[in-house]
Amino acid sequence: MKKWQEVVFFLFCAVFMMFFSVSLYADEDTATMQTGPDVQYEESTPITPKAEQVIKKEMKLPEALEVESVKPTAQGIPQVVGQPTQLPPALPAGEKIPGVEPIQSTSIPSGLLEVNGFKYPVYLFVPKDYKLDRTYAMILIAPDKLLTAQQQIEYLTGLAQRRSIFILAPYVLWPKSGTTPYSLDSWLLSVKNEVIGRFPINKKRIYLIGKDSGAQYAGYLAVKYPKEFSAAALLGEAWDGPFAQLVDPHSDAADQLPFYIALKVGGDARSRNQVWFDKLQGKGYPLHLVDYKTDEELDDLEFKKSVFDWMESAGQSWEASVAQGQKTWKGKFKKGVKDFFAV
Repeated sequence: MKKWQEVVFFLFCAVFMMFFSVSLYADEDTATMQTGPDVQYEESTPITPKAEQVIKKEMKLPEALEVESVKPTAQGIPQVVGQPTQLPPALPAGEKIPGVEPIQSTSIPSGLLEVNGFKYPVYLFVPKDYKLDRTYAMILIAPDKLLTAQQQIEYLTGLAQRRSIFILAPYVLWPKSGTTPYSLDSWLLSVKNEVIGRFPINKKRIYLIGKDSGAQYAGYLAVKYPKEFSAAALLGEAWDGPFAQLVDPHSDAADQLPFYIALKVGGDARSRNQVWFDKLQGKGYPLHLVDYKTDEELDDLEFKKSVFDWMESAGQSWEASVAQGQKTWKGKFKKGVKDFFAV
C-alpha cells in the first residue's frame, strides 16, 4: 500500500471510529431512558441546552413521582367487567423473574385486572382465552387528566375483545403544574416493560393511544421514546399543549414512528398543531391525519378498528423500511471499504 493510501486510510478509520462511538453513546442513552426530576419551567420559554445542564446538575430524585392523583368527573365511572381482579406481583410468560415462580397454565382470569407490584394502581385488560404459545398486540393508553384507567379501558374494550388485544392503563396520574413529566415517563415505561415480561405480548406490536389531554402527553412521549412503541394514535388533540416545548423531533428514521392523528372539524386543534405537522413531515415522520365532525364518531367501533388496523399496518411497514434502509447503508459502507482497498 502506498504511503498516501496509508494516510488516507488512517484518517478514514479515525473519522469512522468517532462516528461509531457517538452513535453507540446516543443509542445507549436512549435505551436507558435516563430521566430527571420534576423541575419548574416557564411555558413561554423553551428549555435550552444550558438549562438542561442546570437541571442535571441540581437533580434530586424524589422517592415518589411528583404527580397529581386527579379525581374523576362527577359523571361517574362506567362499569367495566365488574370489579377488577387483582394479580400477583409477577406473571412471567416463559421467562423467569428472580424470586418468582413462573405460571405455566392459562388459568389467569381475563377481563379487567389490577396488576399488583407498582406504587400506583395499574389496570390491564386481558383478552379471553389467550394462549401462552403465541403473542399478542398491546395498547398502552396514555394518562388522561380527567379519566380513570377504568374509563380509558372501557373505551377500547369492544375492540380488544374482538381483536384479542391487551390494554394497559395506569391510574389517574398527571404531572404537577409547572413540572417536567420525566419521572412519570420513567415510571410508565417501566410498568409497560414489566407487563410485557409477564404476559405473552409481542414487543414489536406495542401501540400508544392518547385521547384529548392524553393525546397531548402521548404526542410528546412517542417523539421522545420512539423505540418503546411501534406506532401512536392521537385523538382529539396532538402535540400542541403543556408538553409542546419538550417535543424534539428526530431526523433519523430509526428514531421515528408513524402517527395517526384525528382532529375535530371546526375546532382549533388543527390550526394549533399545523406547525407540528409541518415540522414532523419535514423531518420525515409518517403522519396520517383524519377529520371527524362529532365526538360520537370517536366512539364508533368501526373507527376504533380503523385506528388499530392503521397502526398495525404502518408500524410493521415502517419497521421493515427502517431495517431495509439500515441494511442498504451497511451494504454501501462495506462496498466503499472494499473499493478503497482495491485502489
